[in-house]
Amino acid sequence: VTITVATDLQAAVEEADIVSCATISSQPIVSGAWLKPGAHLDLVGAYTPAMRECDDAAVTRASLYVDTRTGGLKEAGDIVDPIRRGIIRAEDVRADLFDLCRGRQGGRAHSDEITLFKSVGTAIEDLAAAILVWRSLPL
Repeated sequence: VTITVATDLQAAVEEADIVSCATISSQPIVSGAWLKPGAHLDLVGAYTPAMRECDDAAVTRASLYVDTRTGGLKEAGDIVDPIRRGIIRAEDVRADLFDLCRGRQGGRAHSDEITLFKSVGTAIEDLAAAILVWRSLPL
């Protein structure tokens, strides 16, 4: 794996298959216009209704997924703000992790589909990560 530091955010996003943000930004830093067909946008920061990591274009161009509907529809500014302003509806969120893991809802339907996952953090995710680490330790 080669890791490089991007000096041009727009150019980096336009080229990326996966864009992951973990910021405390109150203003969008990723534009939906920059996302190429088939890109996945992973938003794990901006965890309050007053915070945003992506703009409205990203939310309207992408198929939307959240970690939990409770958190995603109440705390995630990238989802809550566009809903409040009528840009999207709560029903536009396709699934949460529970729906996806249980097979109640599928993920990406075609290779050109842009997907967006918004997480505000939930204790079950932390527990799952801790279990994975614990199981990987030599006995």
